[in-house]
Amino acid sequence: MTRRGWLALAAAPRAAGVRLSIGTYGMQAFEVDRALAEIRALGYDGAELCLMPGWPTEPAKLNAPARRRIRGQMLPIPTLLENLNLLASDAGHARTLDRIRAAAALAHDLAPKNPPLLQTVLGGTGRDWEQVKQQMAARLADWARVAAEDKLPLAVKSHYGSASDTPEKLLWLLDQVKNPALSAIYDYGHFQLLGLDLRTTIDALLPRSSFITVKDSNLVDGKTARFLLPGDGTVDYAVYFGDLKRRRYRGWILAEVSRQLQTAPGYDALAAARRAYQSMSKALHAAGLRKSPN
Repeated sequence: MTRRGWLALAAAPRAAGVRLSIGTYGMQAFEVDRALAEIRALGYDGAELCLMPGWPTEPAKLNAPARRRIRGQMLPIPTLLENLNLLASDAGHARTLDRIRAAAALAHDLAPKNPPLLQTVLGGTGRDWEQVKQQMAARLADWARVAAEDKLPLAVKSHYGSASDTPEKLLWLLDQVKNPALSAIYDYGHFQLLGLDLRTTIDALLPRSSFITVKDSNLVDGKTARFLLPGDGTVDYAVYFGDLKRRRYRGWILAEVSRQLQTAPGYDALAAARRAYQSMSKALHAAGLRKSPN
């Protein structure tokens, strides 16, 4: 693909409406074929594959027949999930670049004409920002360069407690890198913990975001972050999605099932996915936000 073709792909218009997805991140105990079948049966429009070590969907575990079966599921794979760290050691940074290349190979095997996007957090702790932001920008430029070379869209997000924990810090990093392969992810669940206003953060970050992740969150005893399914907390998703409608958002909305929920006693992956879908569908209807037909 030429650079002109790559830029056209990165700037391609979004679907006519929104589409709902959920990841295999919350289904670690399921082999990929079962996970995708269950996700489709629940009504989701697409699925995200978790590429982290220990998951059945990490690239090294998906041979050529498995990749063909995923393509044959007729369920779009809009995103891939990694957990990368800009502040890894030099050797760790080199391994990260190899993981991005492996994700790109998988992405093109799954959808050569429209490869899924790779998403990740950025690492570090909040108190480190001023000391590490230049290193983070330089490392992020490396990530974006490798992603662009392999024609892989890359999206990154702020995370509560990490070095990049606000929209302003994330936008600063994007502005330092200036690579068309790189975009943001809007995930209000992390900004909610900082007491940031929903609409203010949407205004700041949504124009630079390639998709939206949704979950609820709160602070236990005012200090410990707890992540919840969308609809299980205090976010008014009818208002949230109504705001997306007014902004004419077109694209994917991903329901996240946090690791906290996955490791809780009695966790039921299918029940969690079903409840998240029901909450989001109800809110979409209340907001009058149209789903795009598959």
